[in-house]
Amino acid sequence: MDIANHSKGFSKRKIVAIGQECESKEDCVVVEAPLEIRLRGKSMMSLMRTPGHDVELVKGLCFAEGILKNEKEWNAIKISEESNLKKNERGNVIEIDLEPESIEARWPPRALFSSSACGVCGMTVIDGIEERVSANRSNARFDSKTLVGLPEKLRARQSLFEKTGGIHAAGLFDLEGNALVVREDVGRHNAVDKVLGWSLGKKMTMDEVVLVVSGRTSFEIIQKAAAFEVPVIVAVSAPSSLAIDVAERFRITLCGFVRKGRMNIYSHVARVD
Repeated sequence: MDIANHSKGFSKRKIVAIGQECESKEDCVVVEAPLEIRLRGKSMMSLMRTPGHDVELVKGLCFAEGILKNEKEWNAIKISEESNLKKNERGNVIEIDLEPESIEARWPPRALFSSSACGVCGMTVIDGIEERVSANRSNARFDSKTLVGLPEKLRARQSLFEKTGGIHAAGLFDLEGNALVVREDVGRHNAVDKVLGWSLGKKMTMDEVVLVVSGRTSFEIIQKAAAFEVPVIVAVSAPSSLAIDVAERFRITLCGFVRKGRMNIYSHVARVD
């Protein structure tokens, strides 16, 4: 394993490249590694992610799922000095330093393992979201010319994509199209958790914020945006039918296939000028 670059999100591997010629060389590939989340030493779940901004990742995940509800609770998240992998790998455990009795009851009753491909799977009843999330109340207006240019601005900030060509990104942008934060990860939902986790404690309103994602839009991404009161989502690729249904239900403007100056708006088009 390329330990030197592991924490930077990429790893160098020897490959044979075949084109007009055949050559052996080193190539950069994105790191996919497990992160274990513990509640005062008790293992609660593991997920696959690209190392980097792990505290933000867990903050975003736990707030979106209703596990941690306030600043005191999400500030109890820290990187553990322990390792759940090999002895020479550190930082793959996140510890939540809170009384288990107060938090365990909030933990979703689902499989404790998440892959980068499917997200944290298992929530099948949308009605459960409404117990803690309300329809978005933002009345801000978003310019269509600004929105169609956001994926290109996101792409320009993807340093790991430049190295590996195999990583997703998410970003938060303001009304003028300025990037507030951009994060990359092997999983789309992880990248979203990282940028939303970053926003916690920033004393910022989300009424005039756009969430931009580099791939398709699934139910889980809409659910996270709803929990953080994000009014507009811009995605490079397609949404799923369930993503559209949830966006409609929670008054989120969902834009897909946003590329080359064009886009499709699937819900709440009235926000877009």
